[in-house]
Amino acid sequence: MAYCSKCGKELEKNAKFCSKCGQSTEKKDYIDEISKSVEKVLDTKDSTKDFTKKDIKENMAMGILAYLGVLVLAPYFGAKHSKFAQYHAKQGMNLFLLEIAYTILYSLLSLITVTKYQTVYGIKFVAGKITPWFITLPLGLIGLGIFALVVIGIINVCQGKAKELPVIGKIKIFK
Repeated sequence: MAYCSKCGKELEKNAKFCSKCGQSTEKKDYIDEISKSVEKVLDTKDSTKDFTKKDIKENMAMGILAYLGVLVLAPYFGAKHSKFAQYHAKQGMNLFLLEIAYTILYSLLSLITVTKYQTVYGIKFVAGKITPWFITLPLGLIGLGIFALVVIGIINVCQGKAKELPVIGKIKIFK
């Protein structure tokens, strides 16, 4: 016999909802829900049709440079003639500013330390100062997210696409 996952009441055969609390009896596929959420985040505006194939082909290298940290300055100032390179340079500049903010935040939060002690033969010694895991773990995950944005940007350029980066792509800091 089946029971409601919310209230525990015994369910009638082939019931779609619990008669007591109204909970759906259909099993949810959480992996499908997560993959749909990820697809929704990655499905960003595609402006590829606004660029010529010649422009895309000739400026692919500049587009890749746009996602490599400070090298974003090369396409931003050196490829003013290319709409494709400028598009990716603006995306890359947003990403570079995020990287700078992340570096500053990481540096400041890494100053927060606790003293770690180690006991050797019953004597307590100061083993060093460490930053707690509840600070370093979220910072590490944010760093991985930024790295993922770099990879997504480079993949878009290599595929000849002009797609916004997820999350930060809609931010228009530079015109």
